[in-house]
Amino acid sequence: MCRIANEGKGSDLMRSRWAIFIVVYLSNVIACLNQFKVPPVMGILMQEFHVNSTTAGWLMSIFALTGIILAFPTAVILRRFGPQKSGMLALGCTILGCVVGAIATNSPFLMTGRVIEGIGLSLLTVIAPVIISMHFKGNEIGLPMGILATWYPVGSAIAYNISNPVTQAFGSWRGNWWVGVVLGLIAFVLFACVVRRPSDGETSNGHGGASISYSEELKHPKIWLLGLTFLFVVMGRMGFLTWAPKYFADAFGINPGIANFTASLGFMWGAPGGIIAGIVFKRIKNKNALIVTCAILSAMTYTFGFIVPQGIMFEYLAVTGLIMGFTAATVWAMVPGVMTSPYFIGLGMSVIAIMQGLANFLSPPFLGNFIAGNHWNEAVIPTAVIQIIGVIFAIAFVMVKSSNPSKTREINSNN
Repeated sequence: MCRIANEGKGSDLMRSRWAIFIVVYLSNVIACLNQFKVPPVMGILMQEFHVNSTTAGWLMSIFALTGIILAFPTAVILRRFGPQKSGMLALGCTILGCVVGAIATNSPFLMTGRVIEGIGLSLLTVIAPVIISMHFKGNEIGLPMGILATWYPVGSAIAYNISNPVTQAFGSWRGNWWVGVVLGLIAFVLFACVVRRPSDGETSNGHGGASISYSEELKHPKIWLLGLTFLFVVMGRMGFLTWAPKYFADAFGINPGIANFTASLGFMWGAPGGIIAGIVFKRIKNKNALIVTCAILSAMTYTFGFIVPQGIMFEYLAVTGLIMGFTAATVWAMVPGVMTSPYFIGLGMSVIAIMQGLANFLSPPFLGNFIAGNHWNEAVIPTAVIQIIGVIFAIAFVMVKSSNPSKTREINSNN
């Protein structure tokens, strides 16, 4: 059995920051995979539990509710227990939630499991980028943060593609939940063996113990404007992709396996988008321009998901996937430069996690109200509205002065 990593001794490889990165990345992918095991079997769940599209949408949204509630407490948990124990707690919740869901006999029971799973992902969403910022500094942080941002598209794409084979192999949707249990256990063991704080003498980006007020830091508007931009961009994207498998099956008449694969392309293309952002972020001096560009491109593309012809759907999913991956990586990488001190990086990540959680929480039932009865094109106008709001917040983010101008200038020039 592995000892606590920051107390034991291991090989140089196991203790290296890239080994830590790989385990953190894998853990997030597994947690995300568990989040997105619902959309591919949404139709099956609606039939088995006798629920409508709005109620079914809450199976995704209830997962995100915990992310909203726990985002700020996660920063406290991380500081109190450290990255390793906090991550193990998160993965423990993922495992327990999957077990509860796998044995659920009604929709409230299933939703309870989703809440517990959501606790795991909400913790990891904040913990992961903070761990990366502990082990990478300055110019080094762009690439790992860009790669880290791909956990979301990678995890969701895997979920969309393995769901149908797993369901067929087990003869039930419950097989996806049991697979989640096994994967969660693997991640739990790896986290216990590998992840640790930077040792004495290693760079940790200033994650020290200075006594500074979180409430004072949260009064600065720039992190909130960045988060609100992300909220509305993600709402437009997730509102479409949550319902995409059912939409492709109903509107295009394709079988569930192909429908799931087609929808997964929107997530798959997010991975190269995140990596590209990690490379570009280091070379672009005006980071503010990146945020506005991302919001505008999102508004120009996400709006039309439910009316794009089948003949160009693959191309559409590729373009929008690249945009989302690029946007997510850019937003997460900007957080250290927005906060007034490295001490508050975890707090900043919590704000972004809240906004991402709100987007995931609101978008499925929000669009579910419009598309009920397979009225898919009625989702276009509401999607356009939320995307325009995202652009407005992005412009406001640029216009508001940073609370730490000297740090922003340093990041813009050096990264």
